[in-house]
Amino acid sequence: MNSEIRDNVLYLSGDITVKTVTDSAYRQFEQQCRLKETDALDLSHVSYADSACVSLLLTALRLKNKAVQLRHIPESVRALTDLYEIKDWVTP
Repeated sequence: MNSEIRDNVLYLSGDITVKTVTDSAYRQFEQQCRLKETDALDLSHVSYADSACVSLLLTALRLKNKAVQLRHIPESVRALTDLYEIKDWVTP
């Protein structure tokens, strides 16, 4: 998993899985979410995602008090949010 901020958007890329979201990757993601200027999360360059990605989305929503725009959520993650009955939390 890779993450970087450009133009107030936190971009995630690569595989986001329980194997790739390491402690250090999670800490970096959490710090980036806490930045005041971060107002959107873009997942357009995520190649594969599982429930770990759902956890990251919920973390971003919690840290930003739901004031973060989620963009390009992978279909696999949408399916999981539907399964977990939290689809309304992560989709506009």
